[in-house]
Amino acid sequence: MKLKNDFELAGSRAYLGELSEYERASLYPYMAPEGSYLLAKRRLFQLNQRDLEEGKLVQAEPLLVGRTPVLAVGSNRAPYQLLRKFGSEAIVPVTSAWLHDCDVVHTALVSYYGAIPCTAFPSLGTITELKVVWLDEDQLLHMHKTEGIGVAYDYVEMQGVEHQLEVPVGPVFGYAARAGVLAWEDSQPAGLAAISAQARQFKTISQGEVAQRVCKLTNLTEAWSVEQFITTMQTDRTLREEVIGQLQTHAIQPDQPPWRVIPVSMDGIDDYL
Repeated sequence: MKLKNDFELAGSRAYLGELSEYERASLYPYMAPEGSYLLAKRRLFQLNQRDLEEGKLVQAEPLLVGRTPVLAVGSNRAPYQLLRKFGSEAIVPVTSAWLHDCDVVHTALVSYYGAIPCTAFPSLGTITELKVVWLDEDQLLHMHKTEGIGVAYDYVEMQGVEHQLEVPVGPVFGYAARAGVLAWEDSQPAGLAAISAQARQFKTISQGEVAQRVCKLTNLTEAWSVEQFITTMQTDRTLREEVIGQLQTHAIQPDQPPWRVIPVSMDGIDDYL
């Protein structure tokens, strides 16, 4: 597979740099380029309609053939996370999309690497700017593992996705948090400040603010710094699971969400919980 340098995304190193364990949590959901792109063997390439139709970026069959479109609402839209999950030889096309009548909000969950991850949540009139990652069969199975299918997230068929390029017609899939979303003081969810949206109804907060909120709602001391919270959640699984259990009393479940759960049975997810 030959890659053409003249299509390489300017400043791509900023999206693919190494992060410390603290940064991996504190910088969630990471930077993503504007528009569509192709991650190919540790390099990023611009992706437009002509690229999809004519295959100018790689000498192979059309980029999206045989791939499953998965809506990325958080870190999966970022090159850093895709590279970390799929490795330096991975080829992953990523196209821009709008998600209608949903916002992206913080879950009532703490990830194994110490971030408070996100999920889509119904919000009438809100339009969220997201990405669709196109995964081959092996990549999709690995993505299921990293999302903790059946425990942390459900695999779902999404509604309300509007593609920004012409792509193969068919359903778009995604992941929805099983634990629900974290309530803020007004008993409403809180959106991710790092995710752009139009007509947003919920307040937006940073990763640091939501970590402090979790400390306040659970048996952790409010005096903890964000760094102390992240470090402890990364190293003490028992305590992390206790915190997640306590968050269930502060969780909101969506009413008539615009997605349908697809049952998936998956082994090998324990390392991602």
